[in-house]
Amino acid sequence: MSSPLASEGPWHPVDYDSAWKPFYDKFDFKPEFAERSQPAIDAPTGSLVIGLSSIFSEPGPVFAASESAINAAALRAFVHLAGDEDLVALDWQHGAYRYSPASHAVADLHDWPVPVFPNGDYYVHAAANLSWGTFGHPWQQTLTLWGAELIRSLGTELLTWLPRHEHSST
Repeated sequence: MSSPLASEGPWHPVDYDSAWKPFYDKFDFKPEFAERSQPAIDAPTGSLVIGLSSIFSEPGPVFAASESAINAAALRAFVHLAGDEDLVALDWQHGAYRYSPASHAVADLHDWPVPVFPNGDYYVHAAANLSWGTFGHPWQQTLTLWGAELIRSLGTELLTWLPRHEHSST
């Protein structure tokens, strides 16, 4: 995914392989387009998985508003948690970036080079040390959150209107 935002402002492209390697290593990421039931990552203990299938089943305007609401809620949480630190944003098989959530918010950018809502690919937003973040799974239609503070802020907000998702085991 290429975006004019990625070359200026708060978003800065980074080397794809170097950016993804720590995520693959820490979460044993196993991308698989056809997989619909098994998690693609080994989520940390205490993670929260939000179900997004009700959004994907909605018509255009409801879908768009819900997608925007999730991205906005995530940005609000990221600004509070990240402070002056940059986050890493990963788009599987596309771009990898570091960005400042605070600068993104102040710039009033409505488009994200890598959104939080997983509308098309695996998307990751995380602290540089991977201590907290989000993992969007488009085919399972889920958003995984890890890190106690992120779950308390963003997770609590999302659970007011979206269900907790329980992965089935096989």
